[in-house]
Amino acid sequence: MKKHLILSLLACILAAEPVAHAAETSFEEDHSLPVVEINVAVKTGAESDPKSALGVTNFMGEMLLRGTKRRNKQQIDLAIDQMGAQLSVEARSGTMILRGAVLSSQLDPFLALLTEILTEPSFPEREISHLKSEVVSQILDEMGSDRELAGRKFTETLFKDHPYGKPILGMSSTINHLTRTDIEKQYQALITDKQLLVVGTGDTQAAKISAWAEQLGQTLKHSGQSGSDVKIATPQEPTSRELIIVDKPNRTQTQITGGQIGIRMTDPSFFPLYLGNQAFGGGSFSARLMQEVRVKRGWSYGAYSYFKHSKEPRSWQFYLFPAAKDTPSALALTLKLTDDVREKGITPEEFDFAQKSLINGAGFMFDTPKKRVENKLLERTLDLPDGFMKTYAAELTKVTLPQVNTALHDFLDPKHFLIVVVGTASELKTPLTQAAGVTPEHVKVVPYTQE
Repeated sequence: MKKHLILSLLACILAAEPVAHAAETSFEEDHSLPVVEINVAVKTGAESDPKSALGVTNFMGEMLLRGTKRRNKQQIDLAIDQMGAQLSVEARSGTMILRGAVLSSQLDPFLALLTEILTEPSFPEREISHLKSEVVSQILDEMGSDRELAGRKFTETLFKDHPYGKPILGMSSTINHLTRTDIEKQYQALITDKQLLVVGTGDTQAAKISAWAEQLGQTLKHSGQSGSDVKIATPQEPTSRELIIVDKPNRTQTQITGGQIGIRMTDPSFFPLYLGNQAFGGGSFSARLMQEVRVKRGWSYGAYSYFKHSKEPRSWQFYLFPAAKDTPSALALTLKLTDDVREKGITPEEFDFAQKSLINGAGFMFDTPKKRVENKLLERTLDLPDGFMKTYAAELTKVTLPQVNTALHDFLDPKHFLIVVVGTASELKTPLTQAAGVTPEHVKVVPYTQE
């Protein structure tokens, strides 16, 4: 009986202890300049947008700067200007970030303003109306850019109904129908102590930023919010090779992007593939794609391949922008080169050059406090181990040529590539169908105005 009474009292004591509600924090002191940079990130982004409210995360983030319960947009802008500070919002598929910078002498009022913005937004109807017009204009500008249009169509087609296919800005139709209730719901879901990450650097004590983040978490907790991580399924590859022609009249130059689902950065084959991609289509002028497409044939000013990353596999893509007359030949060559590198791999010379180049450049990934802040943001928002971005040189040193070529063979899947070309369909459909090696039923033409 006495034992049960003791256990009961202990349970009551433990239940009464306060629960920590601090936002996760990482701050690097740097007293070389009297400036502090603060990033408040949310651990999910446009991937969490409801289908009926695409673009709401980006919209909600912008609205945070347009009114609180104490100040309107003009007063917020004036306060930031008077501090000599900067504050902006960046939305990505997997995160939304409030990016701030301020003189260390003005840090206290700046942190107070940040707290007000994050905990007391008012979402005024007048500003919602103004922002709708601005975002729709941004969407139209994006669709007016051939390169942006190619990337947007590639992403939405590759991922279809998967969260990674959601456009960050949304669509004109969803933006125009956003309501204050939609914005408030997304705020309640995302701006919570469990979802926030505070990362920064500068001329102040790390303990001060941690104390502020703890107080911020306590304030959000008292407003009755709770965090819930967005669960993302693994994307599925297309079942066949597909060609999408985004029809835009009178194009003398086209945009070509193609590829497949990528890999996680924590995948055992990441570093072999990273090295192999550098040799094939990375940023070097000596990469195989650049040499074959630009240097030898002059078909495109640039030809590249690259990975995009998220918590789950994102994409591997190639990209080039040839003259319209060279587009079918350039596409056919690019596909042949991917077939060749899959079957035969890269050469010893390509391997040596890519390995040395990447190892020698690895130190520049974290040589400044600002870069280390960006690395920390990536590590925390992509569920990477702490210090992952500093491991590149060591990991690349271990990679061998056979590992690279095995990884390329196992990873690349040209038979299931998605290919998107922005160009004039009446001139290019037939030759592109032949160049892509697909049958007519696997070719789709869409107008460039179609969202």
